[in-house]
This record gives sequence, structure tokens and C-alpha cells, in this order.
Amino acid sequence: MIKKNLYDLPQSCNKYNILARTLVDHKHATMKELFLEKGQMIPEHSFPFDVTFFILKGHGSIKIGDEIVEVNENDVVLCPPNTKMSVYANDDHTLSFLNIKTPGLKSLE
Repeated sequence: MIKKNLYDLPQSCNKYNILARTLVDHKHATMKELFLEKGQMIPEHSFPFDVTFFILKGHGSIKIGDEIVEVNENDVVLCPPNTKMSVYANDDHTLSFLNIKTPGLKSLE
């Protein structure tokens, strides 16, 4: 068994200059907490596997394909493989969410 506390994990910026913490990273799943400042966005991109977004705090929007959905705390949004996605924090709120990729990024290695 491995036990971790989210707030004890180190933070670093990802390739989109978004602050993130990695909770899980193996071939079956990658789970990160990401933090967007007010008005910050993750540009459109895609991955070859399922992506789940679980909103922890704040308000924003997620674009999956051509559909945009407003998100708030405790919302879950699913993105199928190879589908363009982007995330935006509202201009008046930060946004914190879990990003879960299954299988994990290490499955590509």
C-alpha cells in the first residue's frame, strides 16, 4: 500500500506552464491535480486514451470536441480518446481539478 497526502506532493509546471501535482503515474493511470489562475487556459490538445476531469475548486469551462460545458466544484467531465480538449478558468475564479488519464502516460513508453 502507498499512502500520499495531496498537499505534501511537490508542484511543478507542465508543458503548458500550468502548475500541477502528480498523484499517480504508472502504465495503468496518470492522475494529476492542475491549477489554473483566473483567466488561464490549457490550449486545445488530445491524447490517445480516456481523460477524466474532476473539478475540486473554482469555476471554468472545458471544451471537448465542439462542445463547451461550464464546470463547478464536484463536476466530472469525460473525454474519449483522440478527442480535442481544452480547459479555461473563468476570469473571476481560479480552477483546481484532477486530470485522470487511463491508461497512463507511461503506457506510451
